[in-house]
Amino acid sequence: MKNHRIKLTIAIAAALASSTGMALSQDAKFQGTVRIPVYNVPDSDFVDYTFGQVLQKAGYNVEYLKIDYTAHFTALEFGDVDLSPAVWGTSKDLIDKTVESGSVKNAGSAGVKTKETWWYPNYVGELCPGLPDWKALKDPACIKALSTSASGDQINYLGTPPDFAAYDDERIKALGLNVHITLPGTVGTMVATMQGAIQKKEPIIGWGMTPHWLYGSDQGKFVEFPEYDDRCPTDPSWGENPDAVWDCALSTGDIVKLYNVEFAEKAPDVLKIFDQFKLTSDDVAKGISRQDVDGVTPEQAAQEWIDANSGIWSSWLR
Repeated sequence: MKNHRIKLTIAIAAALASSTGMALSQDAKFQGTVRIPVYNVPDSDFVDYTFGQVLQKAGYNVEYLKIDYTAHFTALEFGDVDLSPAVWGTSKDLIDKTVESGSVKNAGSAGVKTKETWWYPNYVGELCPGLPDWKALKDPACIKALSTSASGDQINYLGTPPDFAAYDDERIKALGLNVHITLPGTVGTMVATMQGAIQKKEPIIGWGMTPHWLYGSDQGKFVEFPEYDDRCPTDPSWGENPDAVWDCALSTGDIVKLYNVEFAEKAPDVLKIFDQFKLTSDDVAKGISRQDVDGVTPEQAAQEWIDANSGIWSSWLR
């Protein structure tokens, strides 16, 4: 009888230990550092810092890695970056290539719709009445009206920072446009240059994107290029020019979330929060405006969102 009781006690203790161990395993918090990229780009950095600060509120260690946007896809693939909360869906070829490696997965939309293409202030539409149709940019009268002393006899076009995948050179060549490109060093410089041109009512077309406080406003419009098709970047026979690729706009889409597969296996608790993380287009536009217009840092803009939306982000941590 005594031996039976001892065996029963041991069995119960083992069961409790097993049960407790399972609970601890399920509730265990990742103890390492979560590495998140930032690119010195107001829209993406606002999203990245917002997610990072949510993790910090939950008690996780977070490191922000300053990196070139295009290069960060390779870093994500090789595990030098763990999570990427702010990938513009218009970078479709880069996303597809990274996911096809098998080392990275797409966690879906961050809740924000995106658009990237050429943009012009309203007064430019008066200088080139055929806009927003891209074919108006081939009209000699329009080319002359949209040129400056710096652009010569070409359209004055303000492009993107060098690390953007805008495919402007390919698009200009494929569509036979007569355009002089000026490349700004950063998105901040790009926006400030456009603002300066608007104040002086200079002839200009530039790269634009939404969500954004300027490009999403009623101060201008987007050029309407041939709509994106998956064949456009790879099949010359598709589209306006049968001998060239990129005779179309970039695709529209969402800000999507990518993660490294090995990291997800080590930190399923972090991935659970990552899956639930969502913002709105208005959130991002305001975050950009706070940086561009009011001069706050992306960290400060993210902190403001955190302070104002505890009811939203706290639900992701349950």
